[in-house]
Amino acid sequence: MRFLAKTFAFLTVCLVVTQGARAADWSEPFVAITTPREPVYLGEVYESALKDAVARVKAHVVASCPYHILASFDGLRHRVDNTPIAPKDLNVSINGQSVPVGTARVPIVSDGPTPRGGSDVPIEIRVGVRTIQCYPAGQYRGTIVITITPGY
Repeated sequence: MRFLAKTFAFLTVCLVVTQGARAADWSEPFVAITTPREPVYLGEVYESALKDAVARVKAHVVASCPYHILASFDGLRHRVDNTPIAPKDLNVSINGQSVPVGTARVPIVSDGPTPRGGSDVPIEIRVGVRTIQCYPAGQYRGTIVITITPGY
């Protein structure tokens, strides 16, 4: 493997909603969330220092009861050769909550109910990479799964 003096990576994540929105029946408790469908570009990471790449998106929530939004992150993999960045070399937070790499979900927002038209919920994603020079330069991708659940 060849190391470059100025190694960098493009970081892109996709938001995935685990439950689609449907017609609202306000007589029963329900929650629905929509997020942007296009990938979220986090930027570039250079050299070996831990540098946070930040992206901000808005999710739209419609809920007739209190709700919790949970998030998980599957890590970053090189776009071409699928090389993963080791979880120990990643620092991920969503809305200030540290998110472990893997399938573990952490709560990032609790609120509700919303007005009938719903409300926008800001989501701030921060991804930092340590020792980036140990990995091939290029674009990396990962997936953040956003789950919404009713809760009192």
